[in-house]
Amino acid sequence: MKKILSILLVFVIVASCTNEFEDLNTNPNQPSTASENLAPVFRYVQRHAFAETRFNTWRGNLIFGSRFADQWSFSFGGTWFGNAAGFTYDSGWTDAAWDDPYSKVSGNLVALIEGTATGGAAEDVAVNAITRVMKGFFYQRMTDQFGAIPYSEAGTAEPTPIFESQQDVYNDIMADLGTAIADLKTVSGTHGYSSDDLVYAGDISKWIKAANTLRLRMALRAKDAPGSNSASVITAAMAEGEFLSSNDDTFAVDRDLSNAQNLFNGYSDIWYTWGPPAARWVLSNTLVDALKANNDPRLFAYAQPAQGGTVGNAADYLGSVVGGNATYIGAADFTTFSRPNHAIYTDGNIDTSVDESIRATSVMPSLIMTYAEAELLQAEVANDAGDLATAQTHFTNAIRGSMEYWGVDAADIATYLTDPSATLVAGTAFDQIALQRWLAAYTYGYEAWAVSRRMNVAEQLGFDTKPFGGTSNYANTAGGAANVLPKRLQYGTNAVLLNADGVAQGIQMNGGADVMTTKLWWDVN
Repeated sequence: MKKILSILLVFVIVASCTNEFEDLNTNPNQPSTASENLAPVFRYVQRHAFAETRFNTWRGNLIFGSRFADQWSFSFGGTWFGNAAGFTYDSGWTDAAWDDPYSKVSGNLVALIEGTATGGAAEDVAVNAITRVMKGFFYQRMTDQFGAIPYSEAGTAEPTPIFESQQDVYNDIMADLGTAIADLKTVSGTHGYSSDDLVYAGDISKWIKAANTLRLRMALRAKDAPGSNSASVITAAMAEGEFLSSNDDTFAVDRDLSNAQNLFNGYSDIWYTWGPPAARWVLSNTLVDALKANNDPRLFAYAQPAQGGTVGNAADYLGSVVGGNATYIGAADFTTFSRPNHAIYTDGNIDTSVDESIRATSVMPSLIMTYAEAELLQAEVANDAGDLATAQTHFTNAIRGSMEYWGVDAADIATYLTDPSATLVAGTAFDQIALQRWLAAYTYGYEAWAVSRRMNVAEQLGFDTKPFGGTSNYANTAGGAANVLPKRLQYGTNAVLLNADGVAQGIQMNGGADVMTTKLWWDVN
């Protein structure tokens, strides 16, 4: 334990000098002394697990997650990421999605858990339990990207950690969440690291809700997978009954535009640093058309009209193909498409290079889990039980909650709730819930992509395949996604070089090939 805890003092000392130390990675073999104050490390883990630096925000959540979920697009002239970019293997981008999270989060999670455990140098029941909840959120995201991953030995002094199957990772996380909830219920109020808790400012009751909601998210995702123990976990989560219950419970971390090192200022540094439109992005035609189809007022909250268009006039909101070919991109201009809501990429000022139709009054935080999702999870449980009335209550709550979070006017919400799409119909209710899950996950590409795969949103909206050739607008992704929705990411180069045996284990657990077309354990629909 002293070896693991030795990381912490090094981090704490360097943190005071480097403003959250973007480029410093953990070294589990570096000796030092244990620390009794792990609050700065607690804060550091939250930053890097939930409000990632530009490096991986750009790659993991934007280039991969949000594009694979068909919500954001780079298909226009002048982009750096045209054609098959991201849909075929690029070691640098994939390495970012693997190396950055593992190097910055895993070792520190181990140190926090061991340091705050009973008998640890910084023993604290509540912080220990919350750290295990954070661990659950982090590794759920990682396994949903890659499949089999290092888990129980990740971040330890073991230089070549074993890989574990997604089934084992899921089962362990869900079990540990149950234990963490029980531990948190033995305490009340706020925990000792409240001032460094960027998610809930120390509120233990909200951490219980988040843990139980995550447990239900995972159990439902795995409910049809072979060997799943989801049924018992769903029963336990519903019996617990604590879920995110309002938008005040949203699991998010604020972005910090004042950070001069481009660490945690979200998308603003990507948007403004390079000459437009090379690194900029627009909404997809899939997302825009889905919102238009049901007169969903979130269209005007998620996006801006194309340049020169009128706010609130749906005809002026246009999306671009995701993964477009050279012909499509060559004929498409950035200004003809809808950009995201300015709050998503603002640097605190108005972008004078384009017509900003929506002025941001605040900066969007990094969203991880919303109240709307919690309601939709419960709607799915009720629908599975054949209780359409209860499912409808949760469904309505979810839609209202999502729209309120995005600032939609109450009158527009009321109007939308009279639309047929807002009423669940027996036989199609699952698809309706799935679509709302996808819409509510906007800006959190990791989760939107997972929903696209497990709940068949891709098939419902028609982006499950992207055929190449003929009159198609799509690029050729042979050798990568193979012209279908990517099912996973390949392993990072450093993982292959430094832990060849572990990667080989992971490949076999995933099905025998390290490719983007291999379905994950839970992806059985």
